[in-house]
Amino acid sequence: MSWRRIVLLAVPLAVLIFALGFIVGLEVQRGPDWRLELEAYVVQQPRSEAITVQRVVRAHRPRAFSPTMGRARPTEGLTPSGPARAVRCALLERRRPSSSDEPEVARQVVFLVRYSDALYRVGWLAYAGPEEPFGPVLEVDLALLGCDLGLR
Repeated sequence: MSWRRIVLLAVPLAVLIFALGFIVGLEVQRGPDWRLELEAYVVQQPRSEAITVQRVVRAHRPRAFSPTMGRARPTEGLTPSGPARAVRCALLERRRPSSSDEPEVARQVVFLVRYSDALYRVGWLAYAGPEEPFGPVLEVDLALLGCDLGLR
């Protein structure tokens, strides 16, 4: 076999291996999806409430997130460590049964926070934020994170 034939076989094979390695590396780095954590949060809420997701936006400054911005959803296995790697701000609408014919409607902000220790534990954690009426503290928190949920 001549060296030209070896090169003609080796170059495409090396490119294929490199491309597959790159794609696998990106998938491993991506981690779990925030949508699964949001769904788990909604499922844990009282069954008497109808909950709809009105809006979800990506925070432009995730490292500004503080656990004091909300109450963490109880989870098994993931403990927050270090700064947030990514944050999504979600606006939920809750419809609760009331004594009148119309259900009681209240909106709530939920923070979905991605933590990673850069070795083994990567995951999203939901933090229940405040419900309406929203106060000035929430406006400051959303501005720090760079989340525009259009609450006005």
